[in-house]
Amino acid sequence: MQKRGLTASGKQRWYCPKCSVSAVQTRPDITAQFRRDLFVRWLTGSRSLDEIAAELAVTRRTLIRWFKPLWTCPKEPVVHEQLHGSVYVLDGVYLSGRDNVALICKAMPATHFWSFAERETAASWKRFLQELPAPEVVVIDGQKGLSKVIGQLWPRVKIQRCLVHIERLARIRLTRHPKSQAGKELLALVRRLFDVRNGKQKRRWLAVYRRWERRHADFLRERSEGDPVPGKRRRWWYTHRNIRAARSLIRNSLPHLFTFIGRPDVPRSTNHVEGGINSRIKELIHRHRGLNDEQKRVLVALFLGQNQRQKPPRNVT
Repeated sequence: MQKRGLTASGKQRWYCPKCSVSAVQTRPDITAQFRRDLFVRWLTGSRSLDEIAAELAVTRRTLIRWFKPLWTCPKEPVVHEQLHGSVYVLDGVYLSGRDNVALICKAMPATHFWSFAERETAASWKRFLQELPAPEVVVIDGQKGLSKVIGQLWPRVKIQRCLVHIERLARIRLTRHPKSQAGKELLALVRRLFDVRNGKQKRRWLAVYRRWERRHADFLRERSEGDPVPGKRRRWWYTHRNIRAARSLIRNSLPHLFTFIGRPDVPRSTNHVEGGINSRIKELIHRHRGLNDEQKRVLVALFLGQNQRQKPPRNVT
């Protein structure tokens, strides 16, 4: 074979004097890998199809044809033996409406693992978590199904409730500007959760909270009565239901509010997943809006697989 110039695309042309035939040497494996890398860069990057097509001197339709077989090959997550770490941060992100969710487990400080389900339920979390080794501590946002499954699968595992979610849910109940004195004091107390860093500050916060409960006990027991209905008992309800709901939120979370104290490797929130992973997933789905459910799962799997080993953060709290 002899070299015989270049093709219009710049490839080397070879010529056989005996056969009088010229050809271009091809490597299907290299071509397939190039297209897959290009597909991943387009899905997880910020460049549009038109920009990539212009750079490669091909049409947009050509890129769509190259990428079509790759939509059916989602990247599978690594096996659970490769998870390292004794602290898990668990959270889910919905990909479309309420029927397509990615369940994500981040093993601190850097590795993460994932699974897909139709809904974020106790059954879906159980199928996901039963394949993982038991950690020492899990950080969760308080989703009821997830809390139930952790108690069933890992009864000895310690739980850290996300303080950001506690503050957010309490603020929804109390509003930003409560009218009652009890509401104002409770909102200020919830916001002070982020100032607790050690055992002394924890005991001080708990003491202030218990004093608040005793001081406003009568106020929270106040009832409102409706008009009597013939043949039925008089109806009544608690007057300050929103403040009572915020109090119940804190009461139920008390055993899991301060697990992070004395454990610098335990974060106080689920932001490592919700902010570092879920927000990026939502951004990519919005950028590639129009994908069907299966294509969204391919996008998420490629993104998570590409970033499975992340740089450990400087501050885990």
